[in-house]
Amino acid sequence: MDEYLVDRAELEQFVDELFKRRPLPASSDEELYSLRENSIKQLNDEINLAIFGNFSPDQLEEIERTIDSGNDTPEYFQSLFTKHNIDLEKTISDAAEAFGKRFLGVANEQA
Repeated sequence: MDEYLVDRAELEQFVDELFKRRPLPASSDEELYSLRENSIKQLNDEINLAIFGNFSPDQLEEIERTIDSGNDTPEYFQSLFTKHNIDLEKTISDAAEAFGKRFLGVANEQA
């Protein structure tokens, strides 16, 4: 499976919008880049957790075996989500919204 279930460009755009709404203090371009990359990774992790939190441990083991075997195509995941009635768009949207609220809340406290 790709590192990002959601297109990385979409994650970058979302995080960049958050940074515009509440810029974080950074002493250098490198530090800002690091904060951005960490935020993108954290957002991705939280989205994946929200998605895969819908599965039982046995189902997660089956998914892991599929990934390990290299058969983890986009079609496989689409079929999997459809089979288990997971509204992927809503799950992603809800996870991103929760991340954004926490991010802006933390940024507000740092300001």
